[in-house]
Amino acid sequence: MLGLLKIRVQRGINPPLKDTFHSDPYVVVTMGEQRVKTSCRKKNCNPVWNDELFLALKYPNVPVLLKRKAKNKGVLWMQKE
Repeated sequence: MLGLLKIRVQRGINPPLKDTFHSDPYVVVTMGEQRVKTSCRKKNCNPVWNDELFLALKYPNVPVLLKRKAKNKGVLWMQKE
C-alpha cells in the first residue's frame, strides 16, 4: 500500500428530487474494487455532509469515481455517467 487517500465530501447543491418536495441524497466513491459512501441526509434538497472518506492507495493510476445517489421509499436514483 502506498498510503491513504482522504476525500472530504462537503455538500451537494440541488440534487434531483425523488419525491415532490425532497430527496435523500448520499455520495458513493469508488476506486478499483474499493467502495465507500457518505451518510444519507434524509429529506434534504441541499445536503451538507462534511464526511471524510478514506481509500487505500495501492496503485497510483486507478481512477477515483464519485457518484451522487438518492433513495426514497425504496427507489434508488443514480447519476448517469
